[in-house]
Amino acid sequence: MVMDLLGINLIFEVLLWMFDFSSSSLIKEISLPLVHLILSLTWFIPSMYFKTYEGNLKIAYNLRNSVYQLFVHILVLILVSKLFGLAFFDYLFFGYYSIISMAYLPFSRYAIAFYLNKIDNLIHIRKRVTIIGTKPLITQLQGFLEAEHSGYRLLKLNFPKTEGETKLAYLIKAIEKAKDANISNIYSFINLENDADINAIISLSEKYFIRFRFIKDFTSQTSKGIVINSEADIPLVENIKIPLEELDNRIRKRLFDIILSLLIVVFILSWFWPIMALIIKLDSRGPVLFKQKRTGRNNQPFVCYKFRTMCLNTTSDTQQAVPNDHRFTRVGRILRQTNLDELPQFINVLKGDMSIIGPRPHMLIQTSQYEEIVESYTKRHFIKPGISGWAQINGLRGNLDKRLMEVRVQYDLDYIRNWNLWVDLDIVIKTIILTISGDENAY
Repeated sequence: MVMDLLGINLIFEVLLWMFDFSSSSLIKEISLPLVHLILSLTWFIPSMYFKTYEGNLKIAYNLRNSVYQLFVHILVLILVSKLFGLAFFDYLFFGYYSIISMAYLPFSRYAIAFYLNKIDNLIHIRKRVTIIGTKPLITQLQGFLEAEHSGYRLLKLNFPKTEGETKLAYLIKAIEKAKDANISNIYSFINLENDADINAIISLSEKYFIRFRFIKDFTSQTSKGIVINSEADIPLVENIKIPLEELDNRIRKRLFDIILSLLIVVFILSWFWPIMALIIKLDSRGPVLFKQKRTGRNNQPFVCYKFRTMCLNTTSDTQQAVPNDHRFTRVGRILRQTNLDELPQFINVLKGDMSIIGPRPHMLIQTSQYEEIVESYTKRHFIKPGISGWAQINGLRGNLDKRLMEVRVQYDLDYIRNWNLWVDLDIVIKTIILTISGDENAY
């Protein structure tokens, strides 16, 4: 999308320079920045209808949708210029713009594919996968995983099955090997006979944040938490479907996070932070920021920032806050009730440790406790933690017992399964409304 937006605007500028249209009747009643804004919007909005940038790295499919999108883009530009009586394009310029843009589309797609492969060799943007077992379908699956548009890089793990080794033991060994090789997805043609063994493999793979996918070859469909999916026309059984595993979705969410966080930092934190720092210092002894290690994506710890709301104490990393906690400072109590203490976490978002919306991060000691007693707890760490989340706006926040934490985890998993940008925007709006109106669960 970025490549396309840069391209159509650059083509426009080059044509202005080549044909000296800037001094002609091309632009009279409208400024050049506004022209570029119209160009960008009339390209971006149709892309949402045609889903040009959603989950299709396959060049032929993407190019087909892009051509449809270009047709609508040009048609809307004509209508806008005629409707408002603007000398937006003259027809000669418009003809050149259409032809060059049409030629640019395949170039941009192949260029992106080429450079994504180069970048992938450095920072592993494609998911590392492996295949276990041999069946007739393996050739079909292997062809899909090795295709340029798949978003995967297929690695081969060579370890033989020892004599007398059970299927369960072999798959456990495969998961351990995959963890050491930084493989994030396993496709298995080796199937297990009972639900207990299947759930044991799913649980172990989740512990290491590996997606384990059985090629469907058995009749029992009763395993709890398992869903049927398909990929390359091959039926799969997996534990959870995660839209944010797709590269384009991760990029879309990251752009949303960066843009909104920059707005908050520039227009709010830039003046609020110095004022808050002075008030916190005058109210109690200690640093302005409270820094604490919390659990992030794939169970990796990170340093989470907050405005300090407690007096200096030795239990801040082991004891969660409770209502009327004696450790609260006067200013800290207000900050917590209004959620303003969490504003510095927009810095965490810009650093890439957190997202604006996602499961709330817990203290490391809480993670250790909950993953032992709450089923599916580790699944919430498949994505980045958030400043706010689906569970929080539904009243599930703060210090929760085992039963309520199980409910909170289900809310988090619902968010993970059903993520899209509109969901994030909806949660942001509801969080703001809840903060202004007062959240009775904030303390």
